[in-house]
Amino acid sequence: MNNIILECDVKMKKGLESFKKELTKIRGGSVSKAMFDDIRVDYYGAPVPLNQVCNINMSEDSTVLISPYDVNAIDDIVKGIQKSDLGFNPSVDKGVVIINVPPLTQERRGELVKFLNKQTETYRVSLRNIRKESNENIKKLFKSKEITEDDSKKGQSKIQDLTDNYVASINTESANKESEITKI
Repeated sequence: MNNIILECDVKMKKGLESFKKELTKIRGGSVSKAMFDDIRVDYYGAPVPLNQVCNINMSEDSTVLISPYDVNAIDDIVKGIQKSDLGFNPSVDKGVVIINVPPLTQERRGELVKFLNKQTETYRVSLRNIRKESNENIKKLFKSKEITEDDSKKGQSKIQDLTDNYVASINTESANKESEITKI
């Protein structure tokens, strides 16, 4: 039974880390390099992560400067950025891709908060599914008489505690991101 609880904890921890990584892709008040992590560039016929074909730099005035390692990849980099759902419109100047990031409008902030809430609920549901699976495994042990009814209840209680803690962590991370998005 301890293995089931440990496995549940590991899966939930991975879910939380995945959620935190997802949050870095949602633009808050400022632009971060993590927003570009999922962009793929068609580089000589193969989809390659953007950060493997260029250097990404942020300036303080909300400008992103992308310097390709290979100047022949500029058009592919621009296409990759335009295809992404970030809504950026890059321009090219002297071998550098430039993205001027406009400040967030209230409407866009509202859209981001809705998207954040949807993501938050998706991850909460995944944690509940892990809980359900773990509880079912404990019930199987009880039915096969490998553990007592008291052990079964204790195990399910521990799994519920884990679930509550991880859901609370997700809620905290989500609330922090929401305040970052809505802060003007």
